[in-house]
Amino acid sequence: MFHNNTIQISNDAIFIADAHFNDNRKELKHLLLKIKNHKINTSQIFLMGDIFDLLTFQITYFVNKNKDIISLINRLSQDIQIVYLEGNHDFNIKVLFPNIKVISRNKQPLICEYKDKKVSLSHGDIFTPFGYNLYTLFIRNKILLNILNIIDINNWLSIKIDDWLKQKRIYNKCDDFNKFAKSRISLYSNDIDVIMEGHFHYGHRYKCYINLPSLACTNEYYRLDIE
Repeated sequence: MFHNNTIQISNDAIFIADAHFNDNRKELKHLLLKIKNHKINTSQIFLMGDIFDLLTFQITYFVNKNKDIISLINRLSQDIQIVYLEGNHDFNIKVLFPNIKVISRNKQPLICEYKDKKVSLSHGDIFTPFGYNLYTLFIRNKILLNILNIIDINNWLSIKIDDWLKQKRIYNKCDDFNKFAKSRISLYSNDIDVIMEGHFHYGHRYKCYINLPSLACTNEYYRLDIE
């Protein structure tokens, strides 16, 4: 049974995952402009996390650096329903996107409906070990982030992080995707019809499990097509 506030996935919905937008990876900007200029038509966009290489509202450098894309997303949200699932590179962002439904990690997976099917959406970094869970709490700590922003005089720290992220390898290969998918499926309840995750950058599907393509890696977005 679905609740009245369950998000209905539209037939023309677009899923964008792992764009990791930065100075070296502009695929996100090109895609959003195509949507803005009606070269790609959609009434609904799901941003599935790690859309930016780093974005949190407490770190001024990255907010300013990404202000044009933030503005473009907000402009699109005036005409298109946008749902943003936070990832491990973009968090504490609700204040930046006032007209967008932002789903924090602790509210994922998000259960939606598509053609009477129950669809689970998450960035993908859920059902993780204690150490990773502790790390995610640490990097989202608002007091810590505010302190880092204060000591980031002349952006010395942010620039170091930015340079490191630009050089970071983000292309992942899975030797046995079916085995991986089975392990992910086992973490979910049996009443889920479709599981959609990003995070891993594999871009493959096995039965009810869909790992979304990384926009940064393959310049692909995703449209859901199930009966």
